[in-house]
Amino acid sequence: MRNIALPFILAVALCAGIAFQQEVTAKDSKNLVLGESQVVIYPYGLMESVRNTDLVVPMQVQLYNPGDHAVELESLTLQTLEGQVLTVVDLDELLAGDSGFVADLYLALEMVDPDIAHRHSKRQYIPLEDWEPLSPEAEGRTISTIIENVRELQAAGSPQISNIRFELNLNALFGANSLPGDIAPVQIVAQWNGGAQSSTTSITHHITKLLPYMPPPYANLGTGSWVSGDLHVHNCRDEAVGGCDSCAAESFNITGSFTNADLKPQFQALGMDFFSSTTHSYCINSPGEFDAVLTESNALTDSSFVMLAGTEVSGAEQGAQSGSDTADILCSLGWGAYNVHHMGAHNITSRKAGGKDGFLDFCDNPMSGQKANSMTVNGEGGFTSINHPNSGAWGFNSVSGIAGQERNRTWGVEVWNGSEGDNQWQVYQRDWWLARLNEGKVLYPYSGSDTHDTAVDFGTIHTYVTTALDSQSLTDALIAGRSYLSNGPFLELGIATLNGAKALPMGGTAFVQNIPPNIQVNVNVDYNCTFSSEIVIYRGTVGGGEVEIFRQSGYTGGGSVQLVDTVPTDSFWYRADIHNTTWTRNAMTTPVYVWSR
Repeated sequence: MRNIALPFILAVALCAGIAFQQEVTAKDSKNLVLGESQVVIYPYGLMESVRNTDLVVPMQVQLYNPGDHAVELESLTLQTLEGQVLTVVDLDELLAGDSGFVADLYLALEMVDPDIAHRHSKRQYIPLEDWEPLSPEAEGRTISTIIENVRELQAAGSPQISNIRFELNLNALFGANSLPGDIAPVQIVAQWNGGAQSSTTSITHHITKLLPYMPPPYANLGTGSWVSGDLHVHNCRDEAVGGCDSCAAESFNITGSFTNADLKPQFQALGMDFFSSTTHSYCINSPGEFDAVLTESNALTDSSFVMLAGTEVSGAEQGAQSGSDTADILCSLGWGAYNVHHMGAHNITSRKAGGKDGFLDFCDNPMSGQKANSMTVNGEGGFTSINHPNSGAWGFNSVSGIAGQERNRTWGVEVWNGSEGDNQWQVYQRDWWLARLNEGKVLYPYSGSDTHDTAVDFGTIHTYVTTALDSQSLTDALIAGRSYLSNGPFLELGIATLNGAKALPMGGTAFVQNIPPNIQVNVNVDYNCTFSSEIVIYRGTVGGGEVEIFRQSGYTGGGSVQLVDTVPTDSFWYRADIHNTTWTRNAMTTPVYVWSR
């Protein structure tokens, strides 16, 4: 996933990018005279799926005028295909024509590396399966074009686009007797006037009702509960234009996004119980701005839902580097002080500095490294995760400096990034995490959608909260590690000595002086799945990697798998995963760890 052509891309971007930018922006026209034109409806703010249809959920579309004249927006109507009106938004605003400027910009965003542009889904011009990497010359030129054109769009006030928010009653859309698997089409009609008469543009969007998350196959033996959520969520603070406030450094995000208050019912509609608000650190530039996040966390948290106050902190890549990635281009274009990585900082109480909010300023001071950021977050009672470590952009290249729980530093690694795949964890992220375990680092597997638009379905983290749900009990659970990642199935692993005298639950870690030979343990895996699935159990050894000790298919419903295994005399871990035959329903446990000092 590394970009080996980075130096060449950078040179071309610096030398050739601006000339290409001028060619594109020459098309720009901000004519405010009403006349013959057109309106495009972009579906960036529409949810794709839900689990709970008993809610009214905020969504939005982006209206855009690619024509040569202005139009007057009159209304936006949502209705069923049978014509039942679900909601109407009255509009009274002008939309300037720009002769295709924004359309060209969106096309350019779909041409570059999706890891940089956050364009893995809701693509309008180039389907992801048809996307091909650009040559180094074209990539550099296109990145420069995007940055300069977004700068111009922001300076002009983006008069050619408008994000129209509305509330959608899911029960009215799906009906009272809807079932998992139902697909509800909704027609979205924009009415506008070019001066002569009213015209309409419409799109049809489909929302799928998903199966609920599977519960454990055993009765709850305590006062706690399993909850699920998302540890990587961006909001309207992470927008270059039209944000709250706008953050110019997020120059690839112009599609519109949501407040944390809007996101809460979206996550609830997906059956989730929490999310961590992880605005980029370079978009929060004062203690007062982060205090607003804390206020939102307190206001949105109740007995059934938690919003953790957090940030995605940009950290300096320090020490020996393992490869490079495309984001290093952006740091160099902005004459940044460092190449950077991204880490999730969760349940924090103060702002974490990392870059600035100006164009190309996301790699500037003030900025700290992984060690300082992790220790500061831990000191506030929170925890950190290394985000998308092996992606093509914003990867974690300063591998030599990583320390995990064994040194009370970083707590986990994002092995399932929802923007890069909703049906399965990324093998390249998982393997990066396993390589760190093999080096002796104790790190949990975490997941996050990395959404910059709506809440989305993916392999959320499910964790066991031992008391009533609140920010502290949730944080305690995520730090304790009785967690698994799943987009549907239930999966839990634990080990115990044969006499039952010693046991480790999922996420449990034992640091011991030595591990005697010929110790046997019971390995127990509880599962619950809807579709016929395969279960795999792994044993890993520091310095020796992983081996499969069990693999069997044909499991359906709830039950448990048990086996006896002889543990290694070196530091070791056990973990398990489950998947159906098409790899569309998957789960992965947090390991149990026994580390020899």
